[in-house]
Amino acid sequence: MIELVRPTVDLADSWWAMVDEFGHGTIHGSGYHARDRRVLAEPDAFEAWVDWLGRQEHPDEPLPPERVPSSYRWIVEEGRVVGTIAVRHALTPSLVAEGGHIGYAVAPGSRRRGIARAALGEALHLAARRGIDPVLVTCDATNAASARTIASCGGVLEDERDGVRRHWVRTGAPAAPIGPEPVETRAARLVPITAAEARAMLAGRTRRDWADGYPREDDLDAVRMMPPTGPDAWSPRHVVRRADGRVVGSIGCVGPPDDGVVEVGYGLVPAARGGGLMTDVLSGMVRSLEAAGLRVVAHTAPDNVASHRVLARLGFERLGSQTDGSEWLWNRRSAAGVVSDA
Repeated sequence: MIELVRPTVDLADSWWAMVDEFGHGTIHGSGYHARDRRVLAEPDAFEAWVDWLGRQEHPDEPLPPERVPSSYRWIVEEGRVVGTIAVRHALTPSLVAEGGHIGYAVAPGSRRRGIARAALGEALHLAARRGIDPVLVTCDATNAASARTIASCGGVLEDERDGVRRHWVRTGAPAAPIGPEPVETRAARLVPITAAEARAMLAGRTRRDWADGYPREDDLDAVRMMPPTGPDAWSPRHVVRRADGRVVGSIGCVGPPDDGVVEVGYGLVPAARGGGLMTDVLSGMVRSLEAAGLRVVAHTAPDNVASHRVLARLGFERLGSQTDGSEWLWNRRSAAGVVSDA
């Protein structure tokens, strides 16, 4: 039986014994670098480092560039540290390509006993409590054991990039039912567009917190369909990126639900694409719609490969296309992994 514990000086001796097992190898999910060993060998420095690992869990903790808030845990078996694991609360472009949300390592002497699978399962529960769904988990293409571990925890392979296999895992994180309030995701706020903002967009006026290229023509089409009474739960929303407070796109429904089915539409300005933001945003929106008891569908152009990938990793299946082939219809699978009844 293993448990994930926060780093603590009480396990310092066991920690260093585990580090010795790795030799000069990288310990994924640890926040530790072998070059720091001489410094961290001092008890005061080690205590300060352990404290810093814990503070990274808080979103207001200042972090170096390219670092994101993370929950660091040590994998402990019968009081002994046998590995490390970290849940990253957000993705940067580099983490989308390699690294993902969860990094982990098990000491050589403790492998092949199911410890990695158990630890990854616990880390997925931790990610769910953080509202992260889906989770990206990566491994080297040559690491067949890690690939099997990820698959055993529900990982679905998206692709392989530069020798890195990229898997997505659903966590089933709970969501609040859709309403007129903003939808919160880990990387963005989805804020309903006001009537005044809609008028500004249609008049060609911009605001300082709107990214270059916003609104796009698709964003304008969305606000043209807003009800005259003002925004409601189904109206378009600004995608406000948490990293800088900029509006980088929009997401909303193509009208109110029809017989329990609602269609979602979305898009980002070019500069905001490719870093995993759309997956995060659409995941949050879809989960809120489903929490209201709705079935979610989407349409895409046949050549919009990036959108196809986003929908597929979130559990959508392509059902068919328009008779003229101009659009593809996608349907979100139910929680049981099958297509919901029409």
